[in-house]
Amino acid sequence: MKKLVNLIKDKHTDNGIDINPSATFSEIAEFENKIGFSLPTDFREFYLTCNGFGCNEDMFNMVFLADIRTYQQDYEYKWFYFSEYMNYSDMWGLRRSETGQFEIFNGSYPEKSMTSSLTEFLQRFLKGNVFDNGGLYEWHDEIGIK
Repeated sequence: MKKLVNLIKDKHTDNGIDINPSATFSEIAEFENKIGFSLPTDFREFYLTCNGFGCNEDMFNMVFLADIRTYQQDYEYKWFYFSEYMNYSDMWGLRRSETGQFEIFNGSYPEKSMTSSLTEFLQRFLKGNVFDNGGLYEWHDEIGIK
């Protein structure tokens, strides 16, 4: 996860990116208690690497844990929005299904699962940001979200 975050940082250094310091174990535990489930391993690794980041490219953000907790509309029991662009014009969330499976979904199309992997999500952002070739919106098209 550290390598992936560093690659994203390096790609966006010229355009502007702010990487937050890592979250503490207690901050993660408090967050998990609030959302009602333990985070998947790659989410824990991400938040222990950096507690979110803000990228000027497409105004894309991986949301700081405290910001998620602050805004009730951005989480419920068993799900939360972890990423957004253009000041919450679109969002991506993580939910835990009744069977215990994790699903990343787009906030505009919550009935469709994109992946269960934050690593895969971040690799798509690294490849094509939100709108470019190979990015998040092209991924939406590939899996039939739009």
